Amino acid sequence: MAKRYKREELIARLKKSLKQGKPIILGGAGDGFTAKLEEKGGLDIIGVYNSGRFRHYGAGSLSGLMPVGRNNEMVLEYAPEVCSMVKETPVIAGFCAQDSRMIWDHWCKQLWDIGVSGFMSFPTVGLIDADSKYRKNLEESGLGFSKEAEILKLIHDLGYFTIGYCFTPEEAKMVAKAGVDIVACHVGLTAGGLIGAETVMTTEESIKVTTELINAAKEVRPKKDFIAVTHGGIMADPATTKPVLEATEAVGYLGASSIERTPVEPAVVKVCQDFKNLPVKIPKWVKL
Repeated sequence: MAKRYKREELIARLKKSLKQGKPIILGGAGDGFTAKLEEKGGLDIIGVYNSGRFRHYGAGSLSGLMPVGRNNEMVLEYAPEVCSMVKETPVIAGFCAQDSRMIWDHWCKQLWDIGVSGFMSFPTVGLIDADSKYRKNLEESGLGFSKEAEILKLIHDLGYFTIGYCFTPEEAKMVAKAGVDIVACHVGLTAGGLIGAETVMTTEESIKVTTELINAAKEVRPKKDFIAVTHGGIMADPATTKPVLEATEAVGYLGASSIERTPVEPAVVKVCQDFKNLPVKIPKWVKL
């Protein structure tokens, strides 16, 4: 079973990686097999959240925004697949803050008992355009981003490690005030692969947004007692992520599609093609 880490232990583990001059890399895992590979690859944190499951169904990450009434159950159902395959790498679970039925301390304790060490605000309404009528209605109904910040603080106050996604400076301030240990700067859906986004921020835009979000978080957390990572947009692989890390104060990267989906697609396609292109000698007794 995955090793459980108290909040302080997990933070110390991440800082040890930084002291060694290595970035903090987080990756989603939609099943135990992927989690096993990610641990072997040296990820710092493995995430269990509904979009990972949908990616393994062959669907896009945005599918994770739909099932408000099922998200937290999905995570609880498949988390054991991941936790049973992981030994030392911390596992975190995504939560849907908008689910009004949740008894959060009970849900968190259930996941802690099977090896989950922390929690992350995903799915997030931050992916819905802030100026859209739908997003405004969500905010007016108490189902907006402020709800995510509220649950992040609740889970933080329970003593768990927390990660908060943010998309705008105001949202960065909200998650920072909630006490998150990692501020995850989201610059939009990730490009690449068979179902990756095509409308994405450029490298320059990703640098600008990441910097704005980190600066906003620092405003309300003058002690700067958080870790900043970046995610999404043009950052679809190490090569496209490197310029953003070099030009910002982000010390890590959160990969979802870029770790568990897009690297697999060409590898599986190629090996299938290579097998199919093998020469074959047809015996005379085979009737064609």
